[in-house]
Amino acid sequence: MPKTKFSILLFLMIYSFHANADGMAYLLNSTPNQRAESQTRFMKNKLGLSDEKVNEIRAINLQFAEKAEPILKGSSISFVKMNDMQNIQKQKDAALHHVLTEQQFQLYSNSKDELKDALKADLTH
Repeated sequence: MPKTKFSILLFLMIYSFHANADGMAYLLNSTPNQRAESQTRFMKNKLGLSDEKVNEIRAINLQFAEKAEPILKGSSISFVKMNDMQNIQKQKDAALHHVLTEQQFQLYSNSKDELKDALKADLTH
């Protein structure tokens, strides 16, 4: 690899690591339970979930928040963390797809950025 390409790649890796670390600070300073409760509250309001579905969603959110905990607080580089978190998110989406109606799942899928914003707001106050 030419020296210039290597330098650019190295810069992007370092920048990505710092940007990711700053963007995830609110996650690092929270517990799995706090993250799961925030996500459940958002989903209950956004998707109009019944009490029964809220309990199922809460269990799924907590299960995957606990699964993400060692990744979030681990020492892996950001590329590895990002890949691991994407895999967990795919597994979580599959679990949610079994519980939510098709319409609810589509609304959830389309609201992920809004969910991230709500989670960040909940966990930074």
